[in-house]
Amino acid sequence: MEWFERTKPYEADLIADLNQIVKIPSILDPNTQSDRTPFGVDMARALAKMEELAVRDGFRYGRVDNMVTWIEYGPADAAETVAILTHIDIVPAGEGWLRDPFKPEILDGLYFGRGAADMKADLMSAYYAMKYLADHEITLTRKIRLIIGTDEENGWRDLPRYFEVEGEPTMGFSPDGAFPVVNGEKAFQTVQLRFANQTTGDYVLRRFIAGSRPNVVPGEARARVSVPNPAQVQNEFATYLAQYPFLSGQSEVRDQEVRLLLKGVQAHGAYPQDGENAGTYLANFLRRFAFNADAKTFLDFIGRVVHDDIGAENLGLRYHDDVMGDLTLNVGVMRFSQNGQGTILLNFRYPQGVNVQAVTTQVQRHLGDFAATVEVWPGEWNRIWSRNR
Repeated sequence: MEWFERTKPYEADLIADLNQIVKIPSILDPNTQSDRTPFGVDMARALAKMEELAVRDGFRYGRVDNMVTWIEYGPADAAETVAILTHIDIVPAGEGWLRDPFKPEILDGLYFGRGAADMKADLMSAYYAMKYLADHEITLTRKIRLIIGTDEENGWRDLPRYFEVEGEPTMGFSPDGAFPVVNGEKAFQTVQLRFANQTTGDYVLRRFIAGSRPNVVPGEARARVSVPNPAQVQNEFATYLAQYPFLSGQSEVRDQEVRLLLKGVQAHGAYPQDGENAGTYLANFLRRFAFNADAKTFLDFIGRVVHDDIGAENLGLRYHDDVMGDLTLNVGVMRFSQNGQGTILLNFRYPQGVNVQAVTTQVQRHLGDFAATVEVWPGEWNRIWSRNR
């Protein structure tokens, strides 16, 4: 209670500063990537905003290759550094917001805004903890360094570069977890499947798109198909949606094609049980029709093998650790374009007792007729994402 009363005067200013960074859509943007802005212009804007606060409040700060900003309090020549590891990048906002996700507001005592929970509010809380120490001129023997990354949601390319330039801290923690402390975390790895997209016959899968990031449960999926009887597909699609009250969607016929939109429930990829994967449900619906060649195996893999299987049992990977819990699977990205190259990104979270080699080996073993190459991601994802979104 004593600390609550002491810090209460900071609440309004903290929220005002938090609003400033939530308004910045700090999402990986291949369209504005360059040597000067490695993860996009908005990411650099977000770092600059934190540096403005540092200047205002009299903190030392610096930036590493427009990937990481650090803000520091305590004796500059201290032998030891306590790091607070944070990130300012967020996942895409997605669809279905009732209000603008980048116009934060407080409703019924809850703060709403994209990226607030993961992890801009935690970042700002850590910043204000440092500000409290500085305002009260509390003497430290170690220096505290707030490290703000920009690639936590994607390829983790920021901190390795920071450590190359600045070195590793003596000790540290991240406020990106559960209270009061998480002393161990599952490993996570994304496995990429690449395959050809040959499809002919009466049923042709022209295009299939679901997901924007491997660590997000897709909340929306779209497909374009050429079929002998479009009305039949539309009618069966309506019946399929009626079976699952948590799904919604629509269909239309355009240029002799049926265009399908299916909406599920988006969630963080670490908690696939909280979502309903729109991509695997759409594939599960389409696999009932007589597609052939690569379209058939693509739809069968995501619509049967990995559909509704967050424990990866169908891949032979079900595993439980008494301390860290279950291995989980999120099918984060699905791409199919006729006569092009397709991509599926499988995001695994696994406890101690499992390793990435076991994951990739089991995926390879359970491909069946699916002629796909299996490799550890990230690869050329920026290019793939930009081309297919």
